[in-house]
Amino acid sequence: MITTTKFLRIAQWNANGLKNHKEELTIFLKQNYIDILLISETHFTDKNYFHIPRYKLCHTTHPDETAHGGTAILIKESIQHYELLQYEEESIQATSIKVVGFPYEITIAAVYCPPRHNLK
Repeated sequence: MITTTKFLRIAQWNANGLKNHKEELTIFLKQNYIDILLISETHFTDKNYFHIPRYKLCHTTHPDETAHGGTAILIKESIQHYELLQYEEESIQATSIKVVGFPYEITIAAVYCPPRHNLK
């Protein structure tokens, strides 16, 4: 079922390792009625599996495929969207989606820039 709404509840979360905070994250999403959660420092690799019921996960890993950095977006399955191209560089990782079903499309991104890099 696809729902339409006038408002989206969007939050940002620095996970410092998402797998270890799944229960805490699930409670946060439910208590705060979050539609879209932008996550930094997932520490995912392509071998990770992560699922929260009624949410879809889009994620970007660090380009060296080790468990650090990375970004993700958790979005309610009932919200129409599609994933955009991932951005995987040593100095920045980004996961982006396009939300549709409003009078206009909205692009939303979760971005992580490691502190040792100086972006200009």
